[in-house]
Amino acid sequence: MDTTQWIALGVFVATYALIISERLHRLTAALAGLSGVLLLQLVEQSEAFSFIDFNTIGLLLGMMILVGVVKKTGLIELAAIRTIRLSGGKPWRLLVLLSVLTALISALLDNVTTILLIGPVALAVCESLDLDPIPFCISLTFASNIGGTATLIGDPPNILIGSAAGLSFNAFLLNLGPAVLLSLAVTFGLLYLFYRKDLEPDESTAAALQRFRDSRQRVDPVLTPRVLAILGLVLGAFLLHRVLHLEAATIALAGATLALVLCPVNVEEMVAEVDWVTLLFFSALFMLVGTLEHLGLIEAAATLMVNQVGDSPKLLALLLVWGSGILSAVVDNVPYTAAVIPLVRDVAHLSGMDPTPLWWSLALGACFGGNGTLVGASANLVMAGLAEKGGISLRFGYFLKVGIPVTAATLLVSTVYVYLRYLI
Repeated sequence: MDTTQWIALGVFVATYALIISERLHRLTAALAGLSGVLLLQLVEQSEAFSFIDFNTIGLLLGMMILVGVVKKTGLIELAAIRTIRLSGGKPWRLLVLLSVLTALISALLDNVTTILLIGPVALAVCESLDLDPIPFCISLTFASNIGGTATLIGDPPNILIGSAAGLSFNAFLLNLGPAVLLSLAVTFGLLYLFYRKDLEPDESTAAALQRFRDSRQRVDPVLTPRVLAILGLVLGAFLLHRVLHLEAATIALAGATLALVLCPVNVEEMVAEVDWVTLLFFSALFMLVGTLEHLGLIEAAATLMVNQVGDSPKLLALLLVWGSGILSAVVDNVPYTAAVIPLVRDVAHLSGMDPTPLWWSLALGACFGGNGTLVGASANLVMAGLAEKGGISLRFGYFLKVGIPVTAATLLVSTVYVYLRYLI
């Protein structure tokens, strides 16, 4: 690597260290790193701004406004009451129910939208039953990232891989679905070990449950049908986005605009519902990681990984699982996946090997690796932002303690699955 690359890597590592240590707020640390990159002229300002994924930012902005309108209907409180009743007031059963629902929705939509929809419900449930919300925040985040791995549209890396390899929705579901189910089961087992003592029902939980059995949540009769119709249109458009040739941000922003036009809500109040801290942090992180990609660091890391074992298809497939998982926990998995795709294609072509196991290995590693750290996947940061707005601190170090074992376990499941199904 040349001097510029070493300096850029140093700035990124220093920024990441500040985020991990939590000596500074994660947004302050990210802005400090971005300022360093710009002041050192490692990248032009105009180029840095071009690294921002405005499709992701627009998706978040539109869905945050739309979820803010949903909150005004009383539907979130109603969903919380129904979930509490269905769980019988048992915290562990409640966590599993919400997490399974999150995984299913994440497979049909993207994981960020799923967290924006289910996160407020989970936080409302925890507040109502006086439960610690942290296990729920952690579990929903893991479930969204794992569930989204099962389909073509559930996680952004899958969209990139599907487009490059010509893989269909059904191909992803049939090939990755079993690995996702196994990984969810292992994840719930680990979460039970971590939180079984924190999720024991007590007398206050039983009393709160009785109140909810007797309660009747009212929803706004004017606002609710309009919001549900708009939400249905948005979710339908997400499912058909490839047919409609519309980006996710376009759909989300159009849905938010329609809600502001048709629903009797205060625009300023809805804009205040937007988590601007998370949006700014995403933007700064996109520019930092984009700088690494621009300077060739991500491609160099991917090339090194592939070159080490390019002549051994089995070893390359397994290395893709673990290498992608580790790197995706540190940098955003979208630019990493984009950098690795052409390398995988070239290696498969030159060696004459079947690229199918490599594509599934890359998808599993890139998607599951997002559970490793708080900045590993967009859904993690969105959940942290929702929690922070509710006065709950989802700390980087704490997430790491749970995220690393879960990520290691799911990557191990993926390794065994890929080997037994494709490499024997």
